[in-house]
Amino acid sequence: MQVKRIRDLIKEGQIQVIDTEKGFTIRDLTSGYMKDSDDGYTTDSVFGFDGKLNIRPSYQRNSVYSQPKRDAVIETVLEDCPLNTIYFVDKEDGTFEVLDGQQRILSICKYISGEFAVASDVFPTDLPQDFQNLVFNMHDISDKIMDYELEVYVCKGTPSEKLKWFHRINTCGEPLNEQELRNSSYTGKWLSDAKARFSSKNGRGVILADTNPNNGASEPLLNGSWNRQEYLETALLWAARHEGFTGKNAIEEYMLKHCKDNDASALWQYFSCVLEWVRSKFTTYNKTMKGLDWGAVYEDYTKGAFDNNIIHKSADEINKDIINLMSDDEITAKMKGIVMYIIYGDERYLQLRQFEEKIARIVYEKQKHKCPFCVKDGNNKEYAFKEMQADHVKPWSKGGKTIEENCQMLCSFHNNQKGNIW
Repeated sequence: MQVKRIRDLIKEGQIQVIDTEKGFTIRDLTSGYMKDSDDGYTTDSVFGFDGKLNIRPSYQRNSVYSQPKRDAVIETVLEDCPLNTIYFVDKEDGTFEVLDGQQRILSICKYISGEFAVASDVFPTDLPQDFQNLVFNMHDISDKIMDYELEVYVCKGTPSEKLKWFHRINTCGEPLNEQELRNSSYTGKWLSDAKARFSSKNGRGVILADTNPNNGASEPLLNGSWNRQEYLETALLWAARHEGFTGKNAIEEYMLKHCKDNDASALWQYFSCVLEWVRSKFTTYNKTMKGLDWGAVYEDYTKGAFDNNIIHKSADEINKDIINLMSDDEITAKMKGIVMYIIYGDERYLQLRQFEEKIARIVYEKQKHKCPFCVKDGNNKEYAFKEMQADHVKPWSKGGKTIEENCQMLCSFHNNQKGNIW
């Protein structure tokens, strides 16, 4: 991978800028930038340097800088401090693309185009100033901004060398997460379509994940942020598992298989099947539903794993069972435990009430320290209190309550063997 300072390339006449004496300036960078072309996530549509610089090529991530970080970039320029090195890739056709520095470049371009204002000690007042006001009233400051020289290095090499360099230099600043790094290796129409669906505020996948179609309310089902590719990562994990990919590289294997597809319709279809099924089963939302591995649940459901559980019922029946479970004094679990019970049918999720020690000791004495199941088997052994466990004679699933009349003390062996038999 060849790397040269852009100032040296300007001196050599290989790159033409507005003022060769000044190196590469913000004036050069922002020339031709159009703010209406940037929605924050679409790739290959945001340009600077008179159309010669692709600011967000397909392997780059969404705009992720917060307002304080964005403002800090402009304050650094205003104070004439170093902005850290930016890297371009020479595409060897007279154009370039941003390898590293997209967030800083866009902060600069957005400020120059009037999208936000900042406050600075450089200004004569404490009031935030947008760039147009500087041009009209403080042109000495606006000229200084436009003449600010950027430290830019230009890289030239093979596609694999470019991506290797991209991964290497993106270890500081706003670090790339795993999915952002994956995206840099599987570019193309398929990835662009997938990002449009799952990495855009108005993407169909984001809307389905965040909005309950039953009432139009904001009721998210996924953890993470769509803007940091985490919704896309979830969709990929579910689809990869559905297609039989397992292990730590399941997502990479799925992306490798599909990256040359014309679109991400297969990914969308499976994702929408999962979440539409969830919304059809749970018409009443609870925040504990957010972040459950719905892909795994749906996969098991379609294979018949939950045929005997509440989740197999209709939405109306499920809702009635939820109300009954919530009003049952024997259940101490919060809503997440109830949802898990509805899916998996395991009473442990309900955290059923346990007998108080006072009741357990009364029954222990009544039984003369013996386990009734052991006695039935001809074993009259007396157990220490700590060797026995308080058990419901009639289990909760059959209507049993946590009261003294429904308590029996069993040895650990028979308590584990008993289950719901009574």
